[in-house]
Order: sequence, then structure tokens, then C-alpha cells
Amino acid sequence: MEQQSVWSLIREDLEAYEKIGEKGFFKVFLKQYFKTPGFKVIFYMRLCKAASGYKLLKPLYLLLRLKFRRVQVRYGIQLDYRTNIAGGFSIMHYSGIVISAEKIGRHVQLRQGTTLGNTDKGKPTIGDHVFIGANATIIGNITIGNNCTVGAGSVVTKSFEDNSIIAGNPAKVIGHNTSLQEF
Repeated sequence: MEQQSVWSLIREDLEAYEKIGEKGFFKVFLKQYFKTPGFKVIFYMRLCKAASGYKLLKPLYLLLRLKFRRVQVRYGIQLDYRTNIAGGFSIMHYSGIVISAEKIGRHVQLRQGTTLGNTDKGKPTIGDHVFIGANATIIGNITIGNNCTVGAGSVVTKSFEDNSIIAGNPAKVIGHNTSLQEF
């Protein structure tokens, strides 16, 4: 994954919630910041990750970590700011979300109650353009390929190839995506 600036990642995340277009970045940013808890958590995660690498920003980093922790607790989203998450990431409904993945690709959308990873079982890698339904659990040192759909309530403990539609407990392929998913 290429190195992007924090603001280009935030802009891409913002676009996952609402197209900026003629409205302008600032107007859409304020609307989503105050309206969408998932965006607020992602925003502070991005700022913490950006500030963590600079000694001169240590006081700012500590304040950001406190704010990040506060919004995580408030909205029930547990997310390690060090997780490698590409742009276009969105959490559409908040609460009961645990994210401890190795890597999350571009344009990934999560729903409420999702668990990605487990300290004991390993951290998954999620590809680009992946939709993960409500209450899905993805654990283990596995890979979910690009353009996959994980159905609501699925328990995924093994890797799946690109374009798979996955559902069930245990999860299995129930179909294939024939076109690129856009969120």
C-alpha cells in the first residue's frame, strides 16, 4: 500500500459516507463529524496514527489518544490506532465493534457487532472493496480477498478468495460477486 497523507485518507473515508462534490470538504466533514459516530472514531484513529511518529507532537498525540479513547468508549468501537487501514473505510452502524486486524484494504464497510481478529487466534487481513455484515466474526491469521461480501452473523475462520460471497457458521462460499462493489 502506498503511503498517503492523513488528510487524503480522511477525505477518502469521508467520501465513503457522503460524496463531497460541490458541497465542499469542510461542510461535509462537519456534517459527518457530528452526525456519524463511525466517522468520528476513524477520524481520531487517523490523527493518532499520524501524530504518533513525531516527538515534537507528543503533547498533541497524548490529547488525541485521550479523545480517541473517549469516542471509542462512547460509541462501543474498539479499534487499535496502529492497525493498517487504507482509505475509504466506513463503519455504518456503531456499537459492539472490535477491530484487531493485520491490514484492512480500501473501501471496506463494516456493520454493527463486527469482530475482526482476536489476540489469541491471530489477526485477519481484509482485501479491498469488502462488505462485512452485522454481527460477523472474522478471526485467525486468514485473508479475505478483494471484492468479497461477508454475510450477517457469519463466523469466518479460514481464508477466502477474491469475489467470494461468504455466509454461515462456519462460513462457506455461497456465491460470487460478478462486478466490483462500490460503497
